[in-house]
Amino acid sequence: MTPTELQIAHQYGAPLIPLKAVASILGRSPNSLRILINQGRGDEALATKLRGCRAQIGCRTMFRVSDIARLIDEA
Repeated sequence: MTPTELQIAHQYGAPLIPLKAVASILGRSPNSLRILINQGRGDEALATKLRGCRAQIGCRTMFRVSDIARLIDEA
């Protein structure tokens, strides 16, 4: 595990985190992040990367901590 992944996992305590947590980590509002992912408005490169991090559990959209940490480390 990378230091970023450890920090996120420690803060949120799960291998999957909700959109609200990802928005907080990235410094965006949950609604703007939802629009970015679903409609592709804004930064298309970020939207594509975030779509790859998603995991659908029922009707909830969750994100893998390992993928979010990798996205941050690559930035």
